[in-house]
Amino acid sequence: MTMTSVNESDRLRFVLAGLRSAGVSMMYQDADLVIRFAANLPESWPINTLLEGGTDEAVFTQQHAAKVIHAKRRVLESGDPTKLEILRDADQERHWYMLNIEPDVDLDGRVIGVFTTIIDIDDLKYRETVLKTLLRELSHRSKNLLAIIQSVASQTARHSQGLDDFLLAFRNRVQSMAQSQDLVTASDWRGAELFALTESQLHPLMGSLPSGFKMVGLDAYLFPNAALHLGLALHELTIDSLARGALGPAGGKIELSAKEHLNDQGATELVLTWRENFARRQEEPEAASKSKTGFTGTVLGRIVPQALAAEVSHVIEPDHLIYQLTIPDSQYELHAPTQ
Repeated sequence: MTMTSVNESDRLRFVLAGLRSAGVSMMYQDADLVIRFAANLPESWPINTLLEGGTDEAVFTQQHAAKVIHAKRRVLESGDPTKLEILRDADQERHWYMLNIEPDVDLDGRVIGVFTTIIDIDDLKYRETVLKTLLRELSHRSKNLLAIIQSVASQTARHSQGLDDFLLAFRNRVQSMAQSQDLVTASDWRGAELFALTESQLHPLMGSLPSGFKMVGLDAYLFPNAALHLGLALHELTIDSLARGALGPAGGKIELSAKEHLNDQGATELVLTWRENFARRQEEPEAASKSKTGFTGTVLGRIVPQALAAEVSHVIEPDHLIYQLTIPDSQYELHAPTQ
């Protein structure tokens, strides 16, 4: 077949082939909205020969057909094209389509019918749904984070000796939350591993982990809320240890351990224990009182346990310190969630 032999039938065939490869369907209806021609319709729709002579009620449910017919009548009356996103949930299948409705105008300027091109937009609607979900989740988490920062600022100011003291403590605590937030964000908001979270809190203060610090037991995967709050607790424990404990004047060793057990109701819980064994006995009661009062005491004894719905025990003796959280299984799991 040469180019000069291309007739109208061939041209139509070429056009339909192009529309088919592009995933575009088409339909023509007269002024009474009776279907006169349809081509390349989605596989789940009635075949073209069954539709010709019918109306949109042969394609859509009654509710959605009424919406489509109303849009096409407006085009017939006004002569202005329009677009319509419509859900087709007939035949136990649900698909979204974009209908581009154009008027067919004769030589006298009268609208004598409508052309409709039909495009499957399931992927677009899915992306829109995912985006809306992510934006709602981002808004929710941002509000939670701002509430935590507001609480930290308020409590830090309450227990600070002056502006310089406040700024130093507040900056360190915000940096602590940023470290935890980085881990959570890197996991696509699934959470953070306990040991990686611990290292992220100690590194800005100490660099590499000291030889006297070890982590044993279960490297539990903490969900976002648990990771953010536990990160703050680990920061306060480290700061307190540098000031008064095994990482500072008392010397000694620290062990962070995690294990699971069953509570009296048979529910699984994570028992997280920070234990400091002092090389030098700490007889001064002031050291113990400072660890349990002020902002550190508020974080360790109230803010973190409440946020995690956890039980807390905080014991300070002359030769050791034990801080223990018993965390419900709603806050963690033992394997990182898959994407």
